[in-house]
Amino acid sequence: MWLSYSLSTTDPSANVKGLRHTYSLTKPKIMFCDGDIYDKVQQALQERGLEDTVIYTVRNHIEGVPNVMEVLNEKYSDTDFRVPVLKHGGRQDAFFLCTSGSTSLPKAVRLSHYTVLNRIQSERTEDQKMLVFSSVYWLMGLLTLVQCAVNHTTRVISENPFTPKDFYDIVKKHRITLAASSPSHIPLCLACPETLAASDLSSIEVMVVTGKSLPYPLVAKFKEYAVNCFFPILYGMTELCGAVSSGEVNLRNSAGSIVANTKVKIMNDAGERLGPNETGEIYVQAKFISSGYYCNPEANSKTFLEDGWVRTGDMGYFNDDGELFIVDRRQDIMKYNNFHFSPTTIEKVICEIPDVAEVCVVGIPDLIYDNLPAAAVIRRNGANITESEISEYVASRMQHFENLHGGVYFFESLPLTASGKVIRKEVTEMCSKLRKMSNL
Repeated sequence: MWLSYSLSTTDPSANVKGLRHTYSLTKPKIMFCDGDIYDKVQQALQERGLEDTVIYTVRNHIEGVPNVMEVLNEKYSDTDFRVPVLKHGGRQDAFFLCTSGSTSLPKAVRLSHYTVLNRIQSERTEDQKMLVFSSVYWLMGLLTLVQCAVNHTTRVISENPFTPKDFYDIVKKHRITLAASSPSHIPLCLACPETLAASDLSSIEVMVVTGKSLPYPLVAKFKEYAVNCFFPILYGMTELCGAVSSGEVNLRNSAGSIVANTKVKIMNDAGERLGPNETGEIYVQAKFISSGYYCNPEANSKTFLEDGWVRTGDMGYFNDDGELFIVDRRQDIMKYNNFHFSPTTIEKVICEIPDVAEVCVVGIPDLIYDNLPAAAVIRRNGANITESEISEYVASRMQHFENLHGGVYFFESLPLTASGKVIRKEVTEMCSKLRKMSNL
């Protein structure tokens, strides 16, 4: 980045297929990776016809393969480095970041130097210590890395994937004050209450959860153990390089108020602007956002409109006080017997049940009713809650078309993207398979 090159990051846990898709978007000329994933990186590049890409190892070097120190020692010293002038100024692409891929194949989002500089402004200090398990493949992982460097804040990095034990140990050892996590981390911690109760989370002042809103009961339960912790809620997306709205996680399940220098409107399918308490698609306009998707004109025309507005693909509404509420992803809203239902809304109700650690609601395809609402549930450790208990709880709280007509299915874990988002398509297949087996 400091050499005026555009940077694209890759998730090290991705398989060859995932890497191959990423490289098909960004077509890298130079790659940096650890030696232990060199083989799959090389294979993915070759399968995309990128044999000329030069690969440097950063750690776990391999004999005969160039490593990063050779480049640094050859071209630069501690005293003569100068940041070059950007050829295209602040509008030049700094990063290509991939979208989450939870609902479709990832797209490469272009973020300029201007946009990144605007988004890393913060009140971080050198006394603070930040823990982020997210890799630099994701917006949160990359922005916080740059933000901490600029503000002299200590950024604690773990080489291991998230586990509750690692999280507790790192917080205690380094006295972490700021933490950022994916939506799945809090339920994982709450699934083992004995271990959580024995941990020391008193140093955490702020814990940000990104990617999906967390039901208030889960946050309230976690705060019993992290007593000094403030839980902000941030609604945003990679295409906007940060937050659209912010507030504190609350019982109303609002996404907070719109942040400075940002405009939001709610639109219906006819292109008409809606008023308070009317649900439609969320459109956003801000000065410092993505320049668009890299080499994807079709997706650009659907998302980045000529008048400067960005279609988020999220459904939501404002209440009378100007708070923003997110209903669901537009493409996740389904029909049961001609009635629309939101999986996220049903999930929030199920999460009120103490014995539920995590849940994903999907629609099982049905020839008569379109989609049958079904719940994939992870029980809290030691819990014996049954399908009928969950179904009856939902039926007592929700309308008939939101009841779990497709059933309740228990799992030890749910498939996740590398950023911690549940992959609904795979969960739908899992529940559909179990339903077919039960009907044999």
